[in-house]
Amino acid sequence: MEVQNIRIDLISPSPLNPRKTFDETALQELASNIEKQGLLQPITVRVAKSEDVTDLETGNVTAIPCLYEIVCGERRFRAVSLLKAKEDEENIAKIKAHRKKSEKFQTISCIVREMTDDEAFEAMITENLQRKDVDPIEEAFAFAQLTEKGRSLEDIALKFGKSARFVFDRIKLNGLIPELKERVRNGDIPLSGAMILSKLDEETQKEFNEEEDEQCTVAMIRDYVSNSFLELDKADWIKEDADNWENGEFKKCSQCESNTCNHGCLFYEMNNKNARCINATCFDKKRLAYVIQKILLESENLVKVGEPLSFGKTVIVAKADSYWSDERKAQYESVLEAVKQLGFEVVNPDEVFRYSCYYGADDERILKMLDEGEVYRCISFFGHYKPEFDIKFYYTRKELVSSTSAVADPKELEREKINAQLARNKEIVIEKSAEEMRKWAQEKPYYQREGELSSNEQLVLDVVILSSCNSDFLKTLKLSKWDKKSDFVNYIKNNQADRLQWYRAFISECLSSNNVNFYPYLQECQKILFAEQYPDDYTALTKKFADSYSKKEMKLKKRLEELNNDNAEEA
Repeated sequence: MEVQNIRIDLISPSPLNPRKTFDETALQELASNIEKQGLLQPITVRVAKSEDVTDLETGNVTAIPCLYEIVCGERRFRAVSLLKAKEDEENIAKIKAHRKKSEKFQTISCIVREMTDDEAFEAMITENLQRKDVDPIEEAFAFAQLTEKGRSLEDIALKFGKSARFVFDRIKLNGLIPELKERVRNGDIPLSGAMILSKLDEETQKEFNEEEDEQCTVAMIRDYVSNSFLELDKADWIKEDADNWENGEFKKCSQCESNTCNHGCLFYEMNNKNARCINATCFDKKRLAYVIQKILLESENLVKVGEPLSFGKTVIVAKADSYWSDERKAQYESVLEAVKQLGFEVVNPDEVFRYSCYYGADDERILKMLDEGEVYRCISFFGHYKPEFDIKFYYTRKELVSSTSAVADPKELEREKINAQLARNKEIVIEKSAEEMRKWAQEKPYYQREGELSSNEQLVLDVVILSSCNSDFLKTLKLSKWDKKSDFVNYIKNNQADRLQWYRAFISECLSSNNVNFYPYLQECQKILFAEQYPDDYTALTKKFADSYSKKEMKLKKRLEELNNDNAEEA
């Protein structure tokens, strides 16, 4: 095996290398050892690029290597490169001082081998995965790459002395989004917690990363993941022992691999007490199928399409509210379409009945009102963001009580509809005016106005501040930001002496919000305010966390020193 000295500037790291992170402190220590003892072990390279050179006498063409790629030893190469950079700086100084320059670290000892991409990649992985300090994320990437190249879990496990389950879990870890991978490297997320998160889909991982942006424990991650699952004991078809699906489209939840209580589920080891479903698509389909099944059980008594509403019958009711989000409206429309396919009449209760009655089906008052035609039995199929079967009762219009028909006079319906449209017309004028002036606030250069605030500007500022205060504080003033009847403007006009009180309530609301976890300027404001207002509590808090930080810092530095010593010995 021939060892060659090759110029460092002709060698480059391989893009195939799964190892992407190198501890800078450890590299500096390795460079220091190499400077004292020399490079004890050559690196391994392969020819990455060559140039054809023609012999002018014989005409023979020879391929001469002009660029090399590292197969094994990138850490040693980086350490020697640091020494070369240091030497180059010293040589510049020597040249300026007219002294002889050194070229001790301009080359590096190499073993040159002919290797294919696959052979080189496997050699890189083998070297990296045999390290004591192997990065689990890089290990995950390496195993995933090997499986993509056709290696079985059993082969990989045998080669690296691991179990097939260990290799499988590491490959799942490769499914983490980049942000979570970085947090695993930084120590913000423990490895066992990362294994749980890796089983979630990309969207849920992103939600976790945004919501839980501080250092996490495994317990915190378990709680978060558990809450994101669908609790089977709360599913209507489970509570009513109706988890039997004649068409064969679904398995029983008790037999499904998506049930966290079953061995086949990825999360069995995490939670084998409370059954949860991890397959949201299947769970949602069962929700709808259950609602359809319940409606069909009522089919004999349901009003069919085109039939008039008559007392003693049941009708399906449905309406979409204007305040719903686009997502909720889309879900509602999807369920509505499925229900309409059944062939039953679906009516908007606001157009047919007076208003909803909130007595339960087994309430004696409901039974009496049904007999007297005061209420009408209805079925609702959509709850809060999901299909949901529910029996409801609506008060019939007064003119229908003595009739056998539950359908109102068309003229009366039209009259009520027109009155509703007139009321809505007024609302539209207000909404459109507000929208136009909202654009003014965005586009007009009002904020450039100079001078003191006018009395109206001060009034508007106070309204904005007061309406942003905590709801509990507003209740003490008999105000609510959600109640359209709350007149903030008149309250402020009549209570100018209390202005400092709601200013302080506003400050308290700002410094108690989640924003303080993200914005350093708010954290600084907390320190300024509470150091002044509660000096003893602030001093005690500062000492408490300073002591805690100091202990943790000493422990981490000690461990870092141990790792650095191990690296120095290996080198």
